[in-house]
Amino acid sequence: MAYVVKADDRGRIKLPKDVVSPGDRILVIPAGRRILLIKIPPKPVEASSSWLKTEKDKKELRALAESYAIEEVEMKLRRRDLAGGD
Repeated sequence: MAYVVKADDRGRIKLPKDVVSPGDRILVIPAGRRILLIKIPPKPVEASSSWLKTEKDKKELRALAESYAIEEVEMKLRRRDLAGGD
């Protein structure tokens, strides 16, 4: 089911009750003219254990994710600098 919602004067949107509950954590991904919202389960590692097979523990996974995130930010900053952006 699709919904149309309107942003208020502060840029906030209110999602329908049957989509989210108070306290839900949601990943917001800007994608050009679109925004992707992904509900994060309360225990992501446990929720993903059926499809994400790894020998790494949470600490190793976090360090790996942080490393990739830093690498991505540095790459975007380099591209912006090469394009002459501020």
